[in-house]
This record gives sequence, structure tokens and C-alpha cells, in this order.
Amino acid sequence: MVAQASATLAAMYPGRHWLGLGSGEALNEHVVGGYWPEAPERINRMFEAIEIINKLFTASIAGKDVKHSGQYFTLESTRLWTMPEVAPEILVATAGPVTAKRAGRNADGLITVGAPLEKISGLFARFADGAREAGKDPDTMPKVLQVHLSWADTDEQAMANALTEWPNGGMKFPKADIRSPHDFEQMAKLVRPEDFEGRMVISADPDTHRAAIQRYLDLGFDRVYLHNVGRNQREWIEVFGREVLPKLHR
Repeated sequence: MVAQASATLAAMYPGRHWLGLGSGEALNEHVVGGYWPEAPERINRMFEAIEIINKLFTASIAGKDVKHSGQYFTLESTRLWTMPEVAPEILVATAGPVTAKRAGRNADGLITVGAPLEKISGLFARFADGAREAGKDPDTMPKVLQVHLSWADTDEQAMANALTEWPNGGMKFPKADIRSPHDFEQMAKLVRPEDFEGRMVISADPDTHRAAIQRYLDLGFDRVYLHNVGRNQREWIEVFGREVLPKLHR
């Protein structure tokens, strides 16, 4: 289903679509009632699914059917009937070194979130190792970053926005196994301003944000997606479009 949706979007919007995949979160997925597996199994399931999606993309462009029988999934003989001329790139979201290496071997690129630079450098190294094992050049493969930030007219308002709208940015533990939004709500009440230290830039100074983003660009990211956590989206877009983005360089 994901392969079909991705192929259709790529056919409708040539050059504008890529497929980002991750191993999932219980909050979104436990509602169907199945057993929620531990992280290693979730990751293994994801990579087998990527294998199937790649098979479907390759065979369908060639006008052929494909089958699959694996540890977790079985695919009867089929193909995707709507395909773009070029299959969508598959990028894998990860913050761990083992998954990063497997992404290098099995995917077209890497997605991660803002983190200390030394941690991201380690992810890049493992991703490159996996890519080279598969005979690919890691320098040509996209590396995509999502950065959460909080900008407002004052530092106090920027912090208030973070605490109100994005307290999970201050939660210093994995969240993929949390099943209930009510549990998230209770955990959010425990987040304090100091919990965001080193995890998210919260500032009214556009240049502080610019410097943080520039460090990620210097590290080698090809694309950086910015998420301002507050509801002041129009003002943020205007300020960053005027004072931040023009000053960034590759």
C-alpha cells in the first residue's frame, strides 16, 4: 500500500516526491490491536518492507510482476500499475548507528533529527560504511535533517511556546513505545526549561538560530527542514526568510 501510494504521488508530481520511512511509533500504530514488537523486530520488519517496496518499484517500471516470501511478509504475484519514469528515492529515518549502516546498504538516503554534532558524525560514518558495502557512493546519497526550534519575539515567549506546544522536545528518553496521548500529556507536565538544553534552540535572536543551522550544513546535510514549534508561523516565516535563510551557505 505504501509503495502504491508513493508511486502514484511520484507519477502525479514528477521530481517533487520522495519516500521517507521509519520503524514506527506505538502511539500511531498500536490501535489496530496487533502485538507491538520490540525495537529490533520493528527495524527488521521495516527493512524487509523496504526490500518489497524496492522490488515493486523495479519490477513495475519494467512491466513485470513480483513475488516475495520473507520472515515477516508474503507478497503474492503483483505489480504497481501506476509508476513514474524513475522510482522514488527511499530515505530511512534513524537516530541509531546500526540502523544507519543498514540504511546505507538498503536505502537511497538518510533522515535524522537535530542532535549533538558528534552523534550525527557517527551516524554519517556508519551510513557511509553500509553504502560502500553495497557498492554505492555515500557522497552522492541525500542526507536530510529535521530541526525543531522555537523562535518568538522574546526569549520568554519562545520558551513558553516550547513548553506548551513541543514539550516532548525536552523528554530525554525514547518515545516510540508510548501508546497513549494521555500518558504523553502527563509526562509533558514534568518538562522544565532546563530539559531543552542541548536538544533544541530556543531564542528570539535569529542569528542564534542561523548559527545552529549553519553548523548542520557544514556537517554535510543536503536538505534541512525547519519546524518552529510555536503557532506564530507567519511571523517566523517572515523573519527567517529575511534574516536567516539568506545568510546560510553551503
